Amino acid sequence: MNYLKLISIFWQIDEQRSFSANETRLYFYLLKIANSFFWQTEWFEYGDEKMKAYVGVSSAVLRTARNNLKEVHLIDFIVGGAGQRVKTRYQILTPNLNPNLNPLYNNKIKTKTNNKRDERFSKREYVASASDFDE
Repeated sequence: MNYLKLISIFWQIDEQRSFSANETRLYFYLLKIANSFFWQTEWFEYGDEKMKAYVGVSSAVLRTARNNLKEVHLIDFIVGGAGQRVKTRYQILTPNLNPNLNPLYNNKIKTKTNNKRDERFSKREYVASASDFDE
């Protein structure tokens, strides 16, 4: 997979998911490692202690970031185990090339009709929630 294409797709997915700084840093560090291997291997191994040191996170944050990246199918990983010499195996996945570009939030204008008996106001609508940036 092309390194620049992966980055481009990551930013498109990030617009929907709003990745944390730790998730972004971990993903780019994994891309750097895969790039240093010239993308020759599908899986590569890397120790958790070394990963925590380079990314600058705790064990809990590393686990959370890995799981969140796995959830959106950007990476796959197999945890190495409790021993110092047992390393976690990582795989950079090819993300969906056609991500859903619809935002997660719904920013539709809601209108309400005044239903009072006075007929001159009954057909008027007013905006219940909107901003100056809504179209």
